[in-house]
Amino acid sequence: MKIMSRAKKAFAGLAAGMVLASGAQAANLKPLTMCAFMMMGEGGPEHQMLLDYQAAALNWGVKLELKPYMNEKIVTEELKAGVCDVANMTGMQARSFNKFTGTLDSPGAIPTYDHLKVVLDTLAQPKAAKYMKEGDYEVVGIQSGGAIFLFTNDRKIQSMSDLAGKKMGVLESMPEMRQMVADMGMTPVSSTVTNIFQKFNNGVIDVTGGPAIVYDMMELYKGLEPNGGILAAPLVQSNLQFVGRAKNLPEGFGQKSREYFASNFEASMKFIESAEKNIPEKWWIPIPDGKEGELHAQTKRVRLAFRDAGVYDPKMLTLLRKIRCKQEPSRPECTAKNAE
Repeated sequence: MKIMSRAKKAFAGLAAGMVLASGAQAANLKPLTMCAFMMMGEGGPEHQMLLDYQAAALNWGVKLELKPYMNEKIVTEELKAGVCDVANMTGMQARSFNKFTGTLDSPGAIPTYDHLKVVLDTLAQPKAAKYMKEGDYEVVGIQSGGAIFLFTNDRKIQSMSDLAGKKMGVLESMPEMRQMVADMGMTPVSSTVTNIFQKFNNGVIDVTGGPAIVYDMMELYKGLEPNGGILAAPLVQSNLQFVGRAKNLPEGFGQKSREYFASNFEASMKFIESAEKNIPEKWWIPIPDGKEGELHAQTKRVRLAFRDAGVYDPKMLTLLRKIRCKQEPSRPECTAKNAE
């Protein structure tokens, strides 16, 4: 009932937008097709957000047709093939279109949601527009996908060093994830989006990563029982990126779209933070005093290794380090000689 109610509100918003864009203005609307990735399917919270975006686009001179998909790999292929003008996907997938924004989900680079808001506000400014374009594509929006936490079947794990020897599922489509897991001393186990959480619940792997929403959606409490937990420090800030074929977009569309997502940050966070609060307190594993430094050092090594390998963009890593140091000047990295 709640989903239907949200959908009705969205359609009402779309209808209102159509009224605003009626008459001569409607005749000038540019039609664009969007390959819309919805992991939870039509009618879910992602669909609601996309319907709101569709309504907002009318005021930017665009009539957006949504084509739903549940497989983001197909979404990226469709965008490259020219089937759609705009597509949304996770940051890791977006890296093939824009390495700068594709570095946002580097481990440990954005510690909190407060940091994330500063980052997204910065990237939505007009002076950052030149970094949003790479080749034939333009990133027209970035939205939080929620912090990625480590779910483990062993509650004794309280730091990154404790993960050594554990088996962790890694997505076959993301080879850099395999390298990161290996660098942390774990054994990577090839998995897919459809089976990675099932493997955790069945005990095939000891560790998996995911946002809080998957706790209920994928019934991860089954894998956590009886002695597991969730490390309270997020490993990565996941994000969804909206990528368009630059030549097909009307003048000014990209900037208006980026500002739209930045201005709706708090609204999008409500769903994410609600999912985190709904996880029972007993599962959270606090990081002991003195162990945060170890986490920071480990994730920094991974970022630097991937930067040197050409996976991560150096300019983005520097920007993220400057934001971390502005928010927390006492961090050791703020005065380190090998700063990013």
